[in-house]
Amino acid sequence: MQSITNLKEHDTVIINGLVFSCIIGLLPEERVKEQRVIVNAELYTCFDRISESDDIAHTVNYAEAADIIVSESVSCRAETVEFLGNRLIKALKERFAESLHGITLEVLKPDILKNVDSVGIRMTRMFKRDI
Repeated sequence: MQSITNLKEHDTVIINGLVFSCIIGLLPEERVKEQRVIVNAELYTCFDRISESDDIAHTVNYAEAADIIVSESVSCRAETVEFLGNRLIKALKERFAESLHGITLEVLKPDILKNVDSVGIRMTRMFKRDI
């Protein structure tokens, strides 16, 4: 059987520029005051079923994925963007286990340094699946 991680083609649901506020950071002031966070996500899936059925149940629902990103971010009160990124990947993988093949996720903090647009991380995780 071929593993999805070996495929050269994949389809992608894109969430670009999701902006919200949450508690994130190590500094004392970051532990009490919410700050803006920007999340960009690429959710790797396969559009074969939805392109034939036109049924949202046959894909990764980007509205639901965005809601998961915001609610997990607000509830976890992470100290590091790395911890938050890992938690978001786990939550998205759990919810969309049937259709999600992998994720690339950026978690950005735009208001930390004055001389840059943002700082943050990018994580990519591929989930081995037999097809």
